[in-house]
Amino acid sequence: MKNLIGVTLLSLSLFVPCAVMAHEAVQMKAGSAELQQLKQLVGKWEGAVSPMGPDTKAGTVATEFRVTAAGSAVEENLMKGTPNEMVDMYTDENGKLAMTHYCAMGNQPHMVLKNAGPHQIDLEMVPTTGIAANDSHMHRLVLEFPDADHLTERWTNYTNGKPSETVVFNMTRVK
Repeated sequence: MKNLIGVTLLSLSLFVPCAVMAHEAVQMKAGSAELQQLKQLVGKWEGAVSPMGPDTKAGTVATEFRVTAAGSAVEENLMKGTPNEMVDMYTDENGKLAMTHYCAMGNQPHMVLKNAGPHQIDLEMVPTTGIAANDSHMHRLVLEFPDADHLTERWTNYTNGKPSETVVFNMTRVK
């Protein structure tokens, strides 16, 4: 029994430092230019939401961005603490920006970079497990950042395979 305990302790004494060194050796990856643009959004944002259609009205919106996963992902927590809270995870896939939108509608559209420029990122849904072509879902997101303190998000919903509504969030960085 003493030998078993000794072997176990010896194994742990060798394993733990190796695990710690392996963890410390993780290098933060810079990521694509678009992921770098999103990292500049870290912090809290507040603003106004435009009506999605004739049966909805304008209101307020808040979101928060943070970098996670050793710099390889940006998390957006939209409408935190409300019944419509949603989370977006932005990452690179093969060097190209991608995002999964965990929607209040109960689906998770996966979007990839369509176009980008110095003040805009345009993402569009690719075939996503669990979302049929005619299902209602967020299909496109255009992020516009005219300067460091202003952000516009344009979310386009698809219904029956075509664009149905676009909601616009015009936000300012909370200082």
